[in-house]
Amino acid sequence: MNTRDRLCTDQPLVATTGPADPKRRDVLRWSLGLSAGLVLPPLAGCDSGDGNSAAATPDTLPEASRIYAQNGLIDIELVGAYGNRNVQFAASAQNTYPGTSRARSAYLRSYNSGILAPTLCLNAGDTLRILLKNRLPGNDAKYSSLSYLNYQNSTNLHFHGMHVDPKEIRPGVYGDYMVDSPDAGVKPGADRQHEITLPTNHSNGIYWYHPHLHGSTTTQVLNGMFGAILVSTPRNDFDLSKDIRERVIFVHRLNLTKEGHSDNLYEYEDDNNSAFVLNGAYQPTIVMRPGEIQNWHFLNSDVFYPFSPVLDDHTLWYYARDGNVFARQYRPINADTVAKIDGRFWPGSVMYPGNRDSMLVQASKTPGTYYLRAAKAPSSTDPEIVARIVVEGSPVEMDLPSPNRLPLYNNYQPITDAELAQNGGKTRAVILAILDKDNPLLVQPIPAGEEWFVPEKDNSGLTNFVFSTGNEGTKLAPFQSALAATQTVALNAVEEWTLYNMNGYPHPFHIHINDCYVIKVNGEDIEPYWCDTIPLAPNGTQNKPTSITFRSRFTDFTGKFVWHCHALDHEDMGMMELVEVLA
Repeated sequence: MNTRDRLCTDQPLVATTGPADPKRRDVLRWSLGLSAGLVLPPLAGCDSGDGNSAAATPDTLPEASRIYAQNGLIDIELVGAYGNRNVQFAASAQNTYPGTSRARSAYLRSYNSGILAPTLCLNAGDTLRILLKNRLPGNDAKYSSLSYLNYQNSTNLHFHGMHVDPKEIRPGVYGDYMVDSPDAGVKPGADRQHEITLPTNHSNGIYWYHPHLHGSTTTQVLNGMFGAILVSTPRNDFDLSKDIRERVIFVHRLNLTKEGHSDNLYEYEDDNNSAFVLNGAYQPTIVMRPGEIQNWHFLNSDVFYPFSPVLDDHTLWYYARDGNVFARQYRPINADTVAKIDGRFWPGSVMYPGNRDSMLVQASKTPGTYYLRAAKAPSSTDPEIVARIVVEGSPVEMDLPSPNRLPLYNNYQPITDAELAQNGGKTRAVILAILDKDNPLLVQPIPAGEEWFVPEKDNSGLTNFVFSTGNEGTKLAPFQSALAATQTVALNAVEEWTLYNMNGYPHPFHIHINDCYVIKVNGEDIEPYWCDTIPLAPNGTQNKPTSITFRSRFTDFTGKFVWHCHALDHEDMGMMELVEVLA
């Protein structure tokens, strides 16, 4: 898919139930500097104790080690650096197994020397301390004509989806601090101390951490700088049996030059993406016993493409989105339902970049081979096989937990018309649009000295596009402009925002710190749901934009944070705004 296609400007948890028994497993120290927290290796295949569960087929899905809070604390070092990695690279999406791929040697950024970064397991009320160490090489100050893009090896750290303090909480110690200018992030060779304390009423479920420095986010996430966070709560919102194996599965595409690099934004835009990989592996094998139930948390860590899972001859029992459990119901995902995404179904089970979907899967009682596929979705490539599921071994009798065990409300209760009115009833209309630099929706002429678009001399697929936002009735601008909008909100305010999309691509809107209660698509009521990343309704135009409407409570924390499009090249080019919550 070329850059113009990718821009689409011309087209109308539940968390773990606790650590595994350390008597049965060796406890490891994570190599990047554990100072507090219990580290366990990835789980092996489940064993019922009857000695008959051994599978002939190896399970090849890589899984990260887990670090569990001890005495309410995880305290680790996280080192970002380049490393060599051997990957199977498939240059296109293929709906066949095995797909055609070839071994490639890649030299990429990561948090853990090319190995999956650890999954951090916390309880509501726990504290997470991370000393971020940037050991990437110096920045190339001349690769782009836009100065803010010349910090591809500076970085910072975002705790995606978490309701935590966004400020510098005390001198030299930062919460979910995302308001660095590109030249003021954590520079190569520098360190930054982060500390977040989860509120005692924090929602349980799946979250993740990744870099978020404006201008460098795309390439660092694309390379693999990310890891998962699992949050449990004392309320036991959805307390699954320890016999149900839990898997955390990152889904994304690789992007490599002929030399096996992916060093900057221009390389990403001008090179082809691979097929999807799961936890870095191309078409891995997942082994299950007949009748076995597993709990899968999918995280879409891709920088552009949606992912919509469907498993041949099975139903996936979808129960939570972005860590928010559906109220006492499963939403079935199978060949019949996976395409139902329009109107009140939007976005169905489709995960856009930044989304997390949690689901239970029960293996067929019929041994055999089944395929997990990425189904067709707006702005996706053709359907493709992303994994092989092998059902073999001795059968097990497991009952799917009743959806009545799901909580009626997972921390966040619905925001009613009455609550909105009682808190001022403020509404906002916000526009997201990729526009040509000469578009009259932008200030004309563009202010001298401001970096709104990539000039033609840079020979990039991004040339002359402005990635803009703004309030309805105002001129639009990119984040790096002095004219960019800031959404100023009062602490404890309840507001309703309508987001308008002027492009074919369903820009995934992600807001930090406070979740969204989505109530309308294109002005029509839907069955509301909570999330932190909302794909906007697709196929908008300047004359007829599409829309999503949500409500939010801006509680607990003051300070500055951001919302942005989680198609990360769009964010890096300016589709982002500041939000400031004032007491």
